[in-house]
Amino acid sequence: MAEPDCADDVRALMQGTAPHEGAVRSRSITRMAGGMEMVNLGLTEGQNHLTMDANGNPVSLFRDNKFYTTSDAGQTWTLVQTYSAETMEQTQQGLAQQAEKARNITCEYGLDLEGRKVNHYTVDYELHGTGMPMQGRYWVDAETGFAWKAVTISDPGGNETVIEQVSEPAPGESPPDPEG
Repeated sequence: MAEPDCADDVRALMQGTAPHEGAVRSRSITRMAGGMEMVNLGLTEGQNHLTMDANGNPVSLFRDNKFYTTSDAGQTWTLVQTYSAETMEQTQQGLAQQAEKARNITCEYGLDLEGRKVNHYTVDYELHGTGMPMQGRYWVDAETGFAWKAVTISDPGGNETVIEQVSEPAPGESPPDPEG
């Protein structure tokens, strides 16, 4: 059983409520069974998120509870769906329930990640809404709480999928605003 503060930190990471200021750039590599691999880039600021392909071309955008896609690298955006405040609240509640039910939380402190002093956390949980078993691994800056790296592992029916995300602060950057 993890120390209470550690478990609280891990649950905050799972919900996206861990402390950090400003925009974050990320690079995610999804590795699927059979050797298939997909690379995505991201720029997140608060609840707004821009997804880009491996070359940095915009693909989709979630901003102000609206989901957009682009077929011209972000020159124009097509609104696909608007989510109600109730839907967004239900999503947050689902993430909170997922985090609250998390188990096997472990914490190691003061490790090295590419010259940075980090804390390493692991957690097992079931994906809200599907019940799929998942494992999360986080490498979090020991001083600031910034998550430099996260790995998510699932194994539906013997077809393991591993998503490795490496992040960095992106001060002054922001996902685009298609409406203004």
